[in-house]
Amino acid sequence: MLKHWKLAMLATTISLAGCGSIIDDPDQAVKERQKMAVVLSDVGLGDQSFSDAAMSGMALLREKEDWFIDYRELGETKTYKVAFDTLAKEKPTVVVGLGFMGQAELEEVAKRYPLQQFALIDAVSELPNVLSVTFKEDEGSYLAGAAAALQSENETIGFVGGMKSPLIEKFEKGYTAGAKAVNPDIKVLVDYAEDFAAPEKGRTIANDQMKQQADVLFAAAGLTGSGVLEAAQAKGNKAIGVDSDQTAIAPDAVMTSMLKQVDLAITTIGDTVKEKGLQSGQIVLGVKEGAIQLAPIRNVTFSEKDLKQLEQLKQDVLEGKVDVQ
Repeated sequence: MLKHWKLAMLATTISLAGCGSIIDDPDQAVKERQKMAVVLSDVGLGDQSFSDAAMSGMALLREKEDWFIDYRELGETKTYKVAFDTLAKEKPTVVVGLGFMGQAELEEVAKRYPLQQFALIDAVSELPNVLSVTFKEDEGSYLAGAAAALQSENETIGFVGGMKSPLIEKFEKGYTAGAKAVNPDIKVLVDYAEDFAAPEKGRTIANDQMKQQADVLFAAAGLTGSGVLEAAQAKGNKAIGVDSDQTAIAPDAVMTSMLKQVDLAITTIGDTVKEKGLQSGQIVLGVKEGAIQLAPIRNVTFSEKDLKQLEQLKQDVLEGKVDVQ
C-alpha cells in the first residue's frame, strides 16, 4: 500500500515540476519564478505522515502561487549534508529541511551559503539565514489524550514514540496531560521505538501495550506508527494517527488523528520569504493558527456530554487556560 502511495506522490511531484504556462524560454521562466527546494524526512515519501504532508504544501504553492518545486530524499543522496549542499548550489528562493534529525547538516551548509535562505521545520536554529517553524504538538496531543481517555474502557491507554527526543516528548506529555484532565486515574503506557521507519517494531510495542490492557494507542512515530495502528486494528482496539489523517492505514481502528499541518508550515515559509526576503527567527504554529487539530471522529461514538467536554478543552487550549504538559 505504501509503495502505491509513494508512486502516486512521485507522479504528482513530476507533474508539479513539469507543468506550467506555455512560454518561449522555459529556462528563463524558471529563473523568474520563486523556487522551493525541500529535503524530506529520513523516511521520505510514502510515510503517510510528515513527508507526504509537506508534499501537499508544496503542491499548494505550485498550484496557487506558481512556485517551482524541487526535493531530495535520503535514498538518493544518502546524507542530509549532500542533499542540502546539492540544493543550495541551485540557488532557489529557499531550501527547506524537514525534521530535527537534519538540523546539524542544514546549519553546516547554511554557514557556507550566508546569502541563501534556509528554513527548518520542527527545530530552532539561531543562524541569521535560517527561518525556523515549529508546532505546538502538545496542544493537539492534549486533545488526543482527552479523546483517548474518554473512549478507554480499561482505563489504560498507550503512547508509542519514534525516538526519545524533546520534540517527541512534547507529544507524550501533551497526550498524558489531556488524558489525566478527563480521568486522573487513567494509566498511560509509554514506549519509544528509537526508529521512525520500523513498522514491525511498532507492531511489537503495540501488542505488548495491549497485553497490558491498553485499548487506545497513539503513535508519534512516522512509518513505525503504521505498525501500531495496524496492530490495534488486528486486536479490535482503537488508535490515533499523527501528522495527517491516517485512517487509510487502519480504517477500522483509527478514531481520529492529531493533525499537524506541515503543509501550512510549507506555505507559511513560502509566503514569508517571498514577501520579506532573507529571514531568521522562529514561527510557532498551534491550535490558534489552525495548524494543530484533530481529524474527524470515526469508528467510535462520544456522548453529547463527552463532546461538550472535548470542545471545552479545545477552547481552554485556545485561551491558554490549561497546562498542556
